Amino acid sequence: MKVFVSPNCESMGKFVSMVRAFPNAWSGSVLDVGCRSRQLRDALPKESVNYLGVDLQPPADVVASLEEGLPFDAASSDTVVALDVLEHTDDIYNSFAELCRVARNHVLLALPNLYEISVRKRFLLGQPISGKYGLPTDPPKDRHRWIFTFQEALSFTHMMAKKSGFKVIEEGCLMGPGRGLIGIRYVVSSFPNLLSPWYVALLEREKLN
Repeated sequence: MKVFVSPNCESMGKFVSMVRAFPNAWSGSVLDVGCRSRQLRDALPKESVNYLGVDLQPPADVVASLEEGLPFDAASSDTVVALDVLEHTDDIYNSFAELCRVARNHVLLALPNLYEISVRKRFLLGQPISGKYGLPTDPPKDRHRWIFTFQEALSFTHMMAKKSGFKVIEEGCLMGPGRGLIGIRYVVSSFPNLLSPWYVALLEREKLN
């Protein structure tokens, strides 16, 4: 299992690490689903990429809902990216299929592992995980709908990729810089359910015979 390390703990660090980890995915049109503030654009090689960000609200280039269907033709983007997106959807299965529908060549995913050791520790101590969970007094604008392990994320991605005519060509653990030492990387790759905060995967469309 490969291990990918973010250069810093900020969200930009994750985007930079994903661009470096999968260099062959960044050419032509890139559709960033759940783009938030469009930071991925700043990490991409501008000379070879035509970037378009989609989210539920501005500053997205296109305001649209993944669950309601993306307003794009089938196989219209060379690479479709969804980093920390699918766990926010009620229908994660159709949302996954929708990402694959609009991708011509690749889909890049990141899914959180809620059985990772720091989360287990907070459960043990009776501490909240994050604002994406719990039962706040005011209705939250957004929250995670799914809790799963690293292995469940891996199995789900392989199953759904096959159903959508894709295959997983690269996958691994994504973690912050604090766990980036060589020895720690080996341990993380051996025990991803316990030690990897994210599962990441690059999918490629199967070639028709």
